[in-house]
Amino acid sequence: MSRTLVSPNDKATAGFTLIETLVALAIVAVSIVAIGTLMGSTARGSKQLEQHVALVQAAYNALWLAFPTRLPPDSTTQSGESIAHSWRAEAEPFAIDLGAPTGEVHWVPQKVTLRVRSSSGATIDLETVRLFRRRAE
Repeated sequence: MSRTLVSPNDKATAGFTLIETLVALAIVAVSIVAIGTLMGSTARGSKQLEQHVALVQAAYNALWLAFPTRLPPDSTTQSGESIAHSWRAEAEPFAIDLGAPTGEVHWVPQKVTLRVRSSSGATIDLETVRLFRRRAE
């Protein structure tokens, strides 16, 4: 069995010094703070995305609730509530030259402006064009 003798000079350099340990702890602490910040911003971003998706879904529902058929609307302004979001829709004639005599045109484009507001105050404004059947004259 051989034993290795350790000289007194080797014992002084063995292990970490107090400063090296503090530097390593500081690096670990900075890394943990950076990871925590990243996770917090990711959570906020996913909540904002979830709210936006809820607004878009409520807008989609409101559009079909406001104008459920392709018949011309009885009133150009509709309002209501869908999925805990209040909405208001307005339809107005869409200025376009159809290039055909009025009697031959069966569909009339209408510009629809839709505003949806959530209970938290977030809003979404949409503009679209929908085709409605021409009323029998």
